[in-house]
Amino acid sequence: MINFRFHCTVSISLICFIISSTIGQRLVTTTYGKLEGKTVNRDQHMFKNVPFAKPPLGKLRFSYAEWPEPYDDIRDAREYSPACLSNASKETPTNYLLMSEDCLYLNVFTNENCLISKKCKTLIYIHGGGINSGSAIQFNDTFILERYVQNDIVFIIPAYRMGVFGLLFFGDDNLIPHNLGIHDCKHALHFIHQEISHFGGHPNDINLMGHSAGGHISMVFAFSRLIDPNHQLIQRVVVISAVPSYDMPELLIKNCYDFAKRVGCFKPNETSDEEIVTCLRMKDSHELILMQREMEHDHLYFWNFLAGEPFMHLNESIAHFKANAVTREMMVGNTIDELGWPWREKENPAIAGSFMDWENPYEVAAKFDDYHNNALNGTVAESFTQGIYVSTATYAAAQVNAGGKVYLFQSNQRPSSHVSDMQWFVGTHREDYHTSDMDLVDKFYSKLIVNFTKYGVPSPMWEPLDTARMNYYAIEVNTETGVGPKMEERFHEADVNFWFINMTAFDREVTRQKQLHNITGRYPMYPGPVILPHQTNESSSFDVSSKWWFYALIVVVALIIFYLIYVLKKAFLKSPVDDDETTPLFK
Repeated sequence: MINFRFHCTVSISLICFIISSTIGQRLVTTTYGKLEGKTVNRDQHMFKNVPFAKPPLGKLRFSYAEWPEPYDDIRDAREYSPACLSNASKETPTNYLLMSEDCLYLNVFTNENCLISKKCKTLIYIHGGGINSGSAIQFNDTFILERYVQNDIVFIIPAYRMGVFGLLFFGDDNLIPHNLGIHDCKHALHFIHQEISHFGGHPNDINLMGHSAGGHISMVFAFSRLIDPNHQLIQRVVVISAVPSYDMPELLIKNCYDFAKRVGCFKPNETSDEEIVTCLRMKDSHELILMQREMEHDHLYFWNFLAGEPFMHLNESIAHFKANAVTREMMVGNTIDELGWPWREKENPAIAGSFMDWENPYEVAAKFDDYHNNALNGTVAESFTQGIYVSTATYAAAQVNAGGKVYLFQSNQRPSSHVSDMQWFVGTHREDYHTSDMDLVDKFYSKLIVNFTKYGVPSPMWEPLDTARMNYYAIEVNTETGVGPKMEERFHEADVNFWFINMTAFDREVTRQKQLHNITGRYPMYPGPVILPHQTNESSSFDVSSKWWFYALIVVVALIIFYLIYVLKKAFLKSPVDDDETTPLFK
């Protein structure tokens, strides 16, 4: 009996030791205080909800991120913080995904070897979702630990403000700076550079990766001379299915005044801009995000950011930005079928072609929409997909021209969509329909990213980009036909030529016609009731209907119409009557 109890005690102690060594806690000391993380698999550690800024609440709503306050007690970093508010908050149950305006945190995945050596590579992943949805807490912990941390890569996912909280802009940076959500990403990048050694990474070996909108942010940060001209913050960048379409400033500003009016913070010709911002800061955050969702039913969206700060000057051309790129090593590509979803054809909030510089952007957009709508079904990709293909090609070529080394790719594995390859690099969007060929792709896809992050070369079989050939790595496995990953050439040549030759010629012709007929100004693609701000330094009203000449003009037009009817009627009565349908009404 004693032996039995002894063996039970030993067994229980052994089990407890195994559990404690498998799932436990790990402390790290940062500049701001101590963090208690979660340990799994004995030597892998996760530090979640690490604050990289003060909570953007109260007066800090719609303001630049500020450095976080120190914490005296040990901060619990074992669980995720709530996600940033997004347009999904109306339909997402709160017990599924907690959301809060207090969301500027990052999540760190590291291991014991990195914590000891402090020399590991760091990979910062910027999530996608169109600056409108998605979050930093939606990814598969186990996948990240197995694919990246196990290979001695410190993996970090920062959050950033989205929708109205990250994109609101009334035309004056002194009121609300434009691109706040993108500024959050820049702030996180500086915080990580400052603190990365405490999590096992080397401050001079930080790399970026992003998908969709996150890929766009990663790409422009890597190119930007305003972000990191001397390679102090970023070394390499992985860009996957970037959607580099920009919002039009006039449309964004119009939407922002419309938004303020709908939530009761703006009355035309009465409310000053300062009063609008004060009112918006007092509103409940969920009320604001629900109004954003309501506006989407009217096809008024907040999700494309402006081509401006923090990565480029607001009036700088996209072509100039590309031509003056900071030299980097870049791995960039997309899927073979990106955003070919039927509902986007009618609800696409992007102005077609906004990934390029145009003198007449609205006319170009209307021309492309007409071309797309009249093409045979499936023969012409919609504007988002066009933007992905053309921008992937041109940013890749621009980086090579700047002296960088680029590895260009396309995922041809079917079924294909904008998110189909996310299952292979962050473990999400795994298809219900799955094949053994897809499992084979899963075995090497993330290894390409790991190899590139650690060594600068994704695969010995993958040739760097030669812009004369536009060669790229086609990722596909089909065991029945014997197809495997291979190099191909002329990456989306027809799409690039269409925009840079056909559409550019059309744009120039529109400019010529405008000059010929003395037409100036840009006209919205989707005309509607333009809501303009009240300006106290002008005595005139913006409301056209309040002008005396408006009614006088109506009277004059009405008199002319009545006169024409009188003259025509008199002439008609003098003409002989003829019932023959071929007889003209007027001779």
